[in-house]
Amino acid sequence: MELNHLKQLWSNENIAETPEISTEKQNEIHLPLEKIRKNMRQEFYWTAVIFVLIILFFLLVDMHFFKFKVYIITLVATMMLITSFYFFKFFQLYKNISTINLNTWDALKDLKYQFKLNEQYYMAFYIAFAPFVVCEMLLVFEYSPPLKEITGLRFILTFLATCIGTLGALYFFGKFWFQRYYGKYFNQIYKIIDELK
Repeated sequence: MELNHLKQLWSNENIAETPEISTEKQNEIHLPLEKIRKNMRQEFYWTAVIFVLIILFFLLVDMHFFKFKVYIITLVATMMLITSFYFFKFFQLYKNISTINLNTWDALKDLKYQFKLNEQYYMAFYIAFAPFVVCEMLLVFEYSPPLKEITGLRFILTFLATCIGTLGALYFFGKFWFQRYYGKYFNQIYKIIDELK
């Protein structure tokens, strides 16, 4: 008797289905998703081309300072490792966008969460390049004859101004790039998801 009563209570409380998203809203989300996927493919290919060009540069150009060449190659190899990690995360989002089911609310919430997470990855990717920029500036100041002669307070001010300027440019470029290629489409999808609440 009690078992039947518990089954009845369970079936009364059990929600039969997850709320469905209309086909019209799914189609609205589909367009920015396709643009995001297209931009992700382009960014991946351009990054691969840039790395190939960098490798060719080091193979073809004879640098007079052996240590300088070793330092630069080490920095570039490390940057490639960081970029590989980022693109691994990037590929996971790309794959999820390809297979996501847009007809349930939970799937849309998950998509929104993935976008927020990848936005953080993107900013962390640019922040991770800050130490490389500083190291590269140190190498430029150490191995460039006109800059090597700068000493004392003038060296400190020139070095700091160069690093801050380069890091600032990297930060603003990263923000601009993300907003242009991903942020505006993420915002379109966020807006559609917020309208569905």
